[in-house]
Amino acid sequence: MQNFSLMLNNILVDTYHNILRLESDFLRSDSRLNLSIREMHLLECVGSDKENGKTVSEIAEFMKVARPTATVAINKLESKGYLHKQVSALDGRMVHVKLTKDGHKVDEYHKAYHRSMVQAIEQEFTEEEKEYLIRTILRLDNFFKRNIPQT
Repeated sequence: MQNFSLMLNNILVDTYHNILRLESDFLRSDSRLNLSIREMHLLECVGSDKENGKTVSEIAEFMKVARPTATVAINKLESKGYLHKQVSALDGRMVHVKLTKDGHKVDEYHKAYHRSMVQAIEQEFTEEEKEYLIRTILRLDNFFKRNIPQT
């Protein structure tokens, strides 16, 4: 058997790239969408709070970028018609970013894609394998979370 470290590294890298490739193909498969994966995930972030939207700072934190970088991405999606900005009634310095009607449609479309992908994966495993897989991936995820430097 190949060295565990080498095998694990190859599996993690391949899996990461395959997921990105699948999502890229999904985005390219619909000519109506003119979005990158990063833009799609920004819409997902904003859509996660349907009532209030997200502040620019919350979006920057989610994207792990500086506020000006997030603002550029938000403005680009606003010009594409997926987002709109709303000044807070309580604090005029705060801006809430919300999905437009088209933004909601794209976010729902993306969620449906993820549900479909997960359901297809689920068919590949027995109940026992699914339980083991979830426990293992949770342990792996917890390892990565523990090792992310705190900013």
